[in-house]
Amino acid sequence: MKILKSFISPLLVPFLVIVFLSVFFASCRTERIAILKDIPDSTTVKYVPLASFTSPVVKTDDILNIVVQTLDPQANSILNQGNLPVNSGAVTGNSSNQTVVSGYLISKTGFIHMPYVGNVYVKGLTTEQVRDTVTSKISFYFKDPVVNVRFANFKVTVLGEVRNPSTFIVPNEKPSIIDALGLAGDLTIYGRRENVMIIRDNDGQKEITRLNLDSSKSISSPYFYLRPNDVVYVEASASKVESTDAYRNRNFAIIAAGLSLLTVITARLLFK
Repeated sequence: MKILKSFISPLLVPFLVIVFLSVFFASCRTERIAILKDIPDSTTVKYVPLASFTSPVVKTDDILNIVVQTLDPQANSILNQGNLPVNSGAVTGNSSNQTVVSGYLISKTGFIHMPYVGNVYVKGLTTEQVRDTVTSKISFYFKDPVVNVRFANFKVTVLGEVRNPSTFIVPNEKPSIIDALGLAGDLTIYGRRENVMIIRDNDGQKEITRLNLDSSKSISSPYFYLRPNDVVYVEASASKVESTDAYRNRNFAIIAAGLSLLTVITARLLFK
């Protein structure tokens, strides 16, 4: 028995320590951090069906920038006076300054009031339909007017685990969720790419869904293209929580307690 104890004693404790540490760190594995992870590295070209796109329609409290050009410079000045500056509360690009946009604020009844033509009903129309409507009315007073219409307040909000969370003015009507994340400086390493939340206003209700950006199928989702006033929220992964000082200290305490327990058990086995 003494020979067995003298053989086990120098080896058992280090062996148990190694086993304990191996089990503890086995779960700490490195994963690939990327979007569309189901596309293998060896793929040269992969075709994925693109989500169908429908143009956004004008809603109450939207702001439309309407620029009218005619052959009369003085008339142009009058026609474009209605594009009054409005503080949007949003930012453009990576700027931290709020953006002032100019345009016609859609009334609660769905109208805008323009020089010469008066009230124009635009609620529920696309910007192309608004352009055609305004062109038709302006043509009664001026020959061959050129009318350009765009959303002045097409904004999306990106929150959570991104480098630059904020509300952004988007320069076009067809931004994708990837465009929005690009404006926010991309996801941090702790962002959950497989569970990105989208919050959307829909007829007086909040429509909430989630996209899995790990999968290329997200490109085919009807939520791949964003709408005005959409909110994109990226949750933090469990690894961020585990990386905090409190959790690291907890893990060190668990290791120390485990080692102490192993030492006590070993001593009892060897010297009882």
